[in-house]
Amino acid sequence: MEMKEKFGMQSSQYEFPYHFLVDLKKREFCIGLSWGLDYFNYMNKAIALVEKYVKRDILDIGCGDGYLLNNLKKSNVLGDDVRAVGMDLDEQPIKFAQAFSHGIDNLEFIVEDVNNYLETFNLITIVEALEHIPDDEIQNFVFQIDRLLQNGGTLIVSVPSKTVPLNKKHYRHYNIEMLAKYWPNYEILEKFFITNRKSMWFGFIEKLLCNKKFNLNFSFFKKFLFFINGKYFSSVKEDCGAHVVVAFRKKV
Repeated sequence: MEMKEKFGMQSSQYEFPYHFLVDLKKREFCIGLSWGLDYFNYMNKAIALVEKYVKRDILDIGCGDGYLLNNLKKSNVLGDDVRAVGMDLDEQPIKFAQAFSHGIDNLEFIVEDVNNYLETFNLITIVEALEHIPDDEIQNFVFQIDRLLQNGGTLIVSVPSKTVPLNKKHYRHYNIEMLAKYWPNYEILEKFFITNRKSMWFGFIEKLLCNKKFNLNFSFFKKFLFFINGKYFSSVKEDCGAHVVVAFRKKV
């Protein structure tokens, strides 16, 4: 019952592909998108890591409305020779993902259970998805990820940090130690702690950029706010980061 409730909370938010209201390239959010700057920060880090480690293919598990792969393809981080597959259990966001990816070569979005999928990949991403897996299923889910990742491949994970209160849609939040226990035979290549939501100044910048009264998506002032966000509040210390982003390598 609890699993259905949490899944329903997430699924009900896909009446509209809300992730696409954050434009990474133009640095613009829909007015009132209160979580936009936080999403911008951890998604930018995930994209930078994919760009660094991608080789020939990528599987995005729990892809939702396909925001990550669509942006990677449209910004040419993933060339036409790189195959990209997005997978999710929920048909509704996958429909949005397929619509936004129309006409893009070598990009596919599928409704699939990770337990039934057979193809392996050199790079797998799991962005803000592990926290949605029920406690009695998480170990098998972790096993399936390992099964689908080729030896020597890269796994990029983004999750909410234990430094922030547990969201009612989530089963757990994470720290580095918890993630490392999932994949004890993997090497940690890089680790980051994203968005200092505890900072009053971050909250101030967030309200200036994301509010229902006015927008500042123009000129020098917006560039200045993003500079301050990037310098002081985006990649931060472990004890104040709202998200944990890690790049693992599966040992051969």
